[in-house]
Amino acid sequence: MDTPLAGLVVVVVIFTLLSQTAPLAGVALALVAVVGFVVARREVRGDLRPSRSWLWPGLAALLPAGSVAAPIVLTGQAGLTGYGRIVDTGHQLMLADWLSEKGRTVPIEGLVDSSYIRQVFQLTNVGYPGGSQAALGATSDLLGIDALWTYQVFLALVAGTLGLALYSLLARAISTPGWRALAAGVAAQPTILYSYTLAGGIKELSAVAALAVLAALLVHRRPADATPRELLPAALAVACAFAVFSLGIVPWLGMLVGLLLAVDLATRPRRLRTVGRWAMLGVAALVICLPTVQVSVKLAPTATGALPLDLGNLAVPVPAWAAVGPWLTGDHRFPLEFTGRETLTYLLAAIVLAFAVLGLARAVRRVDLGLLALGVAAVVALVYVTDRAGPWIDLKAFTITAPITMALAFAGAWVLCRGRWLRWVARGAMVAIAATVLAGNALVYNGISVTPFDRFAELERLGEVYAGQGPTLFPAFEELGEYLLRDAGATGIVNAPQSRFVLSPSALPGMAFARDPDEIDLAFLDEFDLLILRRAPAASRPPSNWRLEERGTYYEVWRRREDAPRVVAHLALRGEPGERDAGFCRDVGATARDAGPDAWIAYAPAPDVVRYTAQPGSGPPTWAQNGPEFVANGPGRLKGTMELPRQAAYTVWLQGSIGRQVRVLVDGEEVGAVRWEESYPGQHVPVGTAGLAAGRHTVEIVRGGGTLLPGTGNELAGGLTTTIGPLAFVPEGQGTRLRYAEPAAFRDLCAERVGLDWVEVLVPPQAPPGDGARAPR
Repeated sequence: MDTPLAGLVVVVVIFTLLSQTAPLAGVALALVAVVGFVVARREVRGDLRPSRSWLWPGLAALLPAGSVAAPIVLTGQAGLTGYGRIVDTGHQLMLADWLSEKGRTVPIEGLVDSSYIRQVFQLTNVGYPGGSQAALGATSDLLGIDALWTYQVFLALVAGTLGLALYSLLARAISTPGWRALAAGVAAQPTILYSYTLAGGIKELSAVAALAVLAALLVHRRPADATPRELLPAALAVACAFAVFSLGIVPWLGMLVGLLLAVDLATRPRRLRTVGRWAMLGVAALVICLPTVQVSVKLAPTATGALPLDLGNLAVPVPAWAAVGPWLTGDHRFPLEFTGRETLTYLLAAIVLAFAVLGLARAVRRVDLGLLALGVAAVVALVYVTDRAGPWIDLKAFTITAPITMALAFAGAWVLCRGRWLRWVARGAMVAIAATVLAGNALVYNGISVTPFDRFAELERLGEVYAGQGPTLFPAFEELGEYLLRDAGATGIVNAPQSRFVLSPSALPGMAFARDPDEIDLAFLDEFDLLILRRAPAASRPPSNWRLEERGTYYEVWRRREDAPRVVAHLALRGEPGERDAGFCRDVGATARDAGPDAWIAYAPAPDVVRYTAQPGSGPPTWAQNGPEFVANGPGRLKGTMELPRQAAYTVWLQGSIGRQVRVLVDGEEVGAVRWEESYPGQHVPVGTAGLAAGRHTVEIVRGGGTLLPGTGNELAGGLTTTIGPLAFVPEGQGTRLRYAEPAAFRDLCAERVGLDWVEVLVPPQAPPGDGARAPR
């Protein structure tokens, strides 16, 4: 059996150990591939000829690979799944990028000046396992594509490798190739592993794939009978498993290798030769593992000490039953009780577990070493890890164990294949086992969130255009944004350097997923050269010393002006007419007088926005209301009326996070529709533009029924694909103009019932523009 995954990971890990060789990892992969083809050209020539022997192993690989890739492929756009469920995917991408460029070099702690560098420092400083991430980064560089767009493809390839390895391991248990392909293809995607993989779980999928490959290799060519050259693939597989999961793989790896070694010593007559061959395997694996061992030394205190007991991103601990295979829920983070399928799930899991026990008994009786060693290793390692760790680490152990349990269950079902009638019983049992898993996977697939392609493509472009022009402030909770803006030196909310993100006294308290410029401390804001904002209908204009560089569909880029007047005071307002009382106006005047005779006033008109918020209780019975937003658990519509003050072409924005298509209609005419526009809470997406007259209009927000496309189901909780909030109507042509006035002239304006965004007192280095002057571009 070949080891492309193991070879890929090992080559990249060796090259990414040092910063000098890290950028060459992709080229090294290409060279190794070419050399391999040349050296083995005779064997390869025969293997590349189309053959029926490809069919069933290919199906075993294609089933899990297709399942992992499908949620992105069927959107018709590049991206990844699980957006918003956990920030770790952004962290894995950051590590992949760093390893492919700088290797295992640890950033200097005192020079951590961006969210990207902060997260990289935290990961590399503790020896975080990075075999899979390094392979992802190197192959992405080789292709010239950002790892964000290749992440899902990489996961699919690893899943395919797992299916192929299980196909080999099931060779003795299931004699019919077609049924074996079905068993291996489904066993490679138990629901808990599938759900975790679609949430970005790159390490766990890679770990179990490496274990399965190693077991298949050790059984296919027993070390006691192998030549030194034939031991190399197994050594590569050991090194791969260690590289992708570090010391965490030791319980599974140690039991698997230990059992097979014990069997060889007990059954081979030439024990000295057996010991010698296994010693050679161990030495070869150790030498290849040296780069990973060197890194893992940092992780040793954590791995050998008390393991974390936290929940991670889980709402409740996941029961150990999930390690069996069937798990009828669309989101493993939440309790089964939310689904109403708790009893059915446990019943199906018990049946599959019974078949798995039968399969393990058969492996013992038939001395099927691959399944036997892998099965015993899975049980022992699972008990060991769950006894020492908390729910989050337990979940990882379940994901690694579940494919092994499923493989044993299929082997157990095939035991019944004796005689004419029992053959059909065995086949029916295998179909039933497969159905229990695929049903859960269908729920996951239908409810999974996906990255909005257009929005992240825009962020990727901004990261490239403004590379090296930072530091950049990105005041949003958006881990993928921090990754895409890494070359612009972005500081975001998720991984703020030194956890420092200074807010103004007027900022809203508590957690926020985006901060308005008025909520950011002025001195902190001025530490940055660029400001990248997620567009929002009622967002404040940044202070007067910032000019707009460009405005895209989703984001604005602002640049700080070096020659701008000094802002003595920045007074944020709500934009409501009449909110400025006499006391406020006197305070502005007093501040201007204290600033000196050259002080001027700058002010920004409030955004001209008309909002439509559905009335409480106006949604369908299945829609839960959360403040001004609805969590749409099913199809339905919101309908009401609103007043527009004047005739104009209005851009319509929808607050929410959208999976399946949501349409917006005004007076029965569709303005636009959005789909796969997931966001963190409180964000807006553009729907469309319509010319509307002044006066009353009927507004409808329509969410249709679910489809077979990914992310169009109904989530258990969280609202990443089901949140529908208010609409905002913004007249086109609304710019970012500033106005200026002398303090005396501002007194009269201050008393007028005109909505203002903010007021500033400036001490300009030169005479400011006159009142009503155009704002800088």
